[in-house]
Amino acid sequence: MKKILLALLVLSLCVSCASAERVLRWNEVNGETYGATVAAHAFAEKLEKVSGGALKIELYTNGTLGSEAESMQGIQMGTLDIFRGNASSLPNYGAKVIGATGLPYVFKDMAQFQAVAVSPLGDELLQSVADANCGYIALGWLVEGPRSLFITPDVYKKLGEPKSFSFDMMSGLKIRVPETDLMVNTMKALNASATPIAYAELYTSLQSGVVDGAENGVTSYMDNSFNEVAPFFITDAHTFGCGVILVSSDTWNSLSKEEQGWMKEAALVARTACYEYNQKQEKACFDSFGAKGIMLLPVSDIEKWQKACAPLYAQQSEEIQKIIARIQGGDY
Repeated sequence: MKKILLALLVLSLCVSCASAERVLRWNEVNGETYGATVAAHAFAEKLEKVSGGALKIELYTNGTLGSEAESMQGIQMGTLDIFRGNASSLPNYGAKVIGATGLPYVFKDMAQFQAVAVSPLGDELLQSVADANCGYIALGWLVEGPRSLFITPDVYKKLGEPKSFSFDMMSGLKIRVPETDLMVNTMKALNASATPIAYAELYTSLQSGVVDGAENGVTSYMDNSFNEVAPFFITDAHTFGCGVILVSSDTWNSLSKEEQGWMKEAALVARTACYEYNQKQEKACFDSFGAKGIMLLPVSDIEKWQKACAPLYAQQSEEIQKIIARIQGGDY
């Protein structure tokens, strides 16, 4: 009888432990070699460690649980726990202030973006998402490199096979952009024809000539083999991939203070992992251009690009304009 009671006690404890474990679903639209995916794995490892296995991450890659738009909506509705979104997309979903980081030519380089991410200003911008009360908690930054343009061989030939790229060459080009107001307005400011197309359709759209070019970070450009159909890369660095770890407000509010603390610890580890990985990946990608037949086209008149986009700042709220001034003035 004692053995039976002991067995029942052990079984009860096991059931209790199993019921205490909670699994959070994280969707990422890119694959395993993407910086944000590497960061998600680092987050998951740290979270499981600090929580003693009480909280775990179930990571889905390559958009298994939906596109960016579907994931953003899923977070708001509480049907998805975590998603790596972009700061430039958040204004479309109600969080206006953090979108300042996605405006064109706000950052000089990746190092400056990282400096902001680890600063008090970076924390203020994350907090602004919760303050917007639109269904998201911005848990941390995932620093990526700049987004630049790339064009197809047909367009390169039409432009006279230049050795560098200038502002006037943008006129009328059909450039694929994500479905956000900011990216559409950025391309319009640069005199291009902004063409929103689903990311999954971009390769064939470049291949068939539906668009003349597109814009993305160099690592995504290589990972998705866009270099095969658009092997001319223009280093305009018009904006940065300001990744943000977004947690559903419903999920966040269901966690205890201790559990929320574990999540914040994991977010810091993820931020470091993403930045360090992306630094290495960016260099590796550019170093491989020659072997892969990719031609790098430097921008010869970047001041004209910056000037053309300046009116976009004036359209922003006074609060956002002050944030831009703080970033560009080094007041983090």
